[in-house]
Amino acid sequence: MSSWRFCSRAMPVVVSLLLLVASALAADQAKQVSAPEEVVRSYLEAIKKADFKTAYPLLTPAMRGDMDEEKWVAQQIIVMKLGEVTIDSYRIFPPKIDGDKAIVPNLLKSKDKYINQTGANEYELYTLVQQGPDKQWRIDQQQLVETDAVRKWFPPDVPVE
Repeated sequence: MSSWRFCSRAMPVVVSLLLLVASALAADQAKQVSAPEEVVRSYLEAIKKADFKTAYPLLTPAMRGDMDEEKWVAQQIIVMKLGEVTIDSYRIFPPKIDGDKAIVPNLLKSKDKYINQTGANEYELYTLVQQGPDKQWRIDQQQLVETDAVRKWFPPDVPVE
């Protein structure tokens, strides 16, 4: 059998196998929806490293102030520098999920020039929603929890300051 005949017969099999592998990989990627707490972890890690380009797609357009990436990144750089913000640590707790909405508690240790000069504990709640055709979790809101409401959202071993 000539090599030309062999190639012409083998080609459809090779193409079919490649298509099968490509579709399996695409299906696997579509299933990779990060858990809400992983989105918050990725966001905080990016902010801690001043990697605002990584943080940007983890937020809803509303949370980004409907700014494009370039403007939002520039704004974050200015805010973090002027505020002398440093994130020392964070501790993320299991989310409370209700359909396409999740609330993720986080204990933040950070300092800044204006609001938290002492590095006191900050009890945060991140509200995430599933958005877009990819149904990825994205941060839609961040709020501070007053000390009298900490027990509602955080486990008993979390110190209340």
